[in-house]
Amino acid sequence: MPRTYEHLNRYEREVIAQMLKEKYSLSQIGRRLGRSPSTIWREFRRNQVRGRYYPRPANGLAQSRLQLARKPQKVMGASKEQVETLLAKYWSPEQIEGRRKLEDDPPISRMTIYRYLYSPRGAGYRKYLRGPGKKKRATRKSHSRIHNQTMIDQRPEEGESRKVAGHWEGDTIQGQTRKEACKTVTVDNGMEFASHAKLQKKIATPIFFAEGRNPWQRGSNENTNGLLRQFFPKKTDFAAHSSAQLSWAVELLNNRPRKCLEYRTPKEMMDSFSFALVS
Repeated sequence: MPRTYEHLNRYEREVIAQMLKEKYSLSQIGRRLGRSPSTIWREFRRNQVRGRYYPRPANGLAQSRLQLARKPQKVMGASKEQVETLLAKYWSPEQIEGRRKLEDDPPISRMTIYRYLYSPRGAGYRKYLRGPGKKKRATRKSHSRIHNQTMIDQRPEEGESRKVAGHWEGDTIQGQTRKEACKTVTVDNGMEFASHAKLQKKIATPIFFAEGRNPWQRGSNENTNGLLRQFFPKKTDFAAHSSAQLSWAVELLNNRPRKCLEYRTPKEMMDSFSFALVS
């Protein structure tokens, strides 16, 4: 099980400073301290001084933020501007709350944000909230007609953790008509992927299939589909949208924190892996 998050202490900052000086990667430093590479990257990014990391100033900066974080604030002043900016980027109140804790900003609970949204002052920002979930469809019996599948139970265990880059989940998103659908690599049991052996050979990457009627086995993929539907509802004609509009939605989602990533963003996670590779 993942460890309960604890703030970095002075000793850990001493280790980070020394290992950075000796040109160790973020992944190596993280393994030494039992921390994720993104935690080390965030510590360096926030507490460095002119591009260099020193443990004493870093500890002082972190402690100063903690002192401010102990003073709860309402949605007002500078915090109000920040909350409204993030709501306009389609962040949920829970994501805003979690991210502020991660950044050691003065805390604002999700309930405080919801009260603001349902007050006359914040009513204009309710349109950025995700709507109610879709109704559950009646289950139906189905039998896979795809041959020679490699099932998900044979996928490496590290594919479940989201701590190692390179393990992807995919699906198709259908537009107004099937011939207009945008196709991507998938791991579900749709017949459009019956030629998975050819695809696997072409992309030189193993393809695994989730078991039928078990979408939770592709949780990240299913969740991302739901996030995309906020911008492109079902039966959307994708031919009517420009690549700039699609890129805009993708950019928003990649820079929105996720609870499963401890309120880091997908982009930050990928950047931390990239930083480790080139450091």
